Amino acid sequence: MGSLVMSFTSKRDAHTQLVLGMADRQGLDLQEMILRADFSEDQFEQAVNLCLGCTQPTACKCLLNSAGPQLNLPDYCRNGALFDQLASD
Repeated sequence: MGSLVMSFTSKRDAHTQLVLGMADRQGLDLQEMILRADFSEDQFEQAVNLCLGCTQPTACKCLLNSAGPQLNLPDYCRNGALFDQLASD
């Protein structure tokens, strides 16, 4: 049972980093936005949950590792609408 919890935690951690990385490449500092109360922790958890359901996390990680400071969101990004909305606010 411990390994199941551990693998879920590490998978969740990996997707948390993907969400933060993709947001950052869109010019969004989600951690700062949470501190300023412009974005809630519940919204962040929802974004991570959406990311957990993605079928392309390896491609996403490769994209983040190879892209410059900005990148266009891939079509498969399940948080694209959220990031667009946050960037326009």
